[in-house]
Amino acid sequence: MSEPTTQRGRDTKRRIIAAAAELMYQRGVSATSVEDVLDASETGKGQFYHYFSSKEDLVAEILDYQLNQILEEQNSFPSDSWAGIRSWFDALVSRHEAERGFHGCPLGSIASQVLGQSDPLRLLAAEAFTRWESSMTQWLSVIQAGGLLRQDADPAVLAQATIAIVQGGYLLSATKRDAAPMRNALAAGFSHLTSFAAT
Repeated sequence: MSEPTTQRGRDTKRRIIAAAAELMYQRGVSATSVEDVLDASETGKGQFYHYFSSKEDLVAEILDYQLNQILEEQNSFPSDSWAGIRSWFDALVSRHEAERGFHGCPLGSIASQVLGQSDPLRLLAAEAFTRWESSMTQWLSVIQAGGLLRQDADPAVLAQATIAIVQGGYLLSATKRDAAPMRNALAAGFSHLTSFAAT
């Protein structure tokens, strides 16, 4: 579909995506209709279909939106020390505890819902996770270059394991409606990462 060429158009599209992302995070993809999105974003059907060909097209944009939200928060912490990773983990747990909705990871929860429904969306979700892993790999590479991570450690492998731990913590906490599994998973994840610290 056409990309907005004016600031007003860009703002409208962003408003639709942000509203839809929140609804689908809270309710789920299947339980969120286009009409729900229109109401929440205060936009008309004509505006929606000017920017999105279908609900699936919107979900594709939401995967990218949620990833960018995650990376924006992650990148707000220092990338040259273990303290930066610890602070990011603490922020994830604090927000998870504060929400008390236990809806899971904003990216992972959407990805898990589209796996069996649409292969194009599955591929987009896989690409989003790959980008997240790449960002984490870069973070660990900076720590390694600074002499804080052993040279025989593989930043890409540790990054993938870290994202898997984050996802597991979110899933178990959402299932149990309890923040403790998330807190415990990230504590264990940090211990695993720092077991590769240079001495």
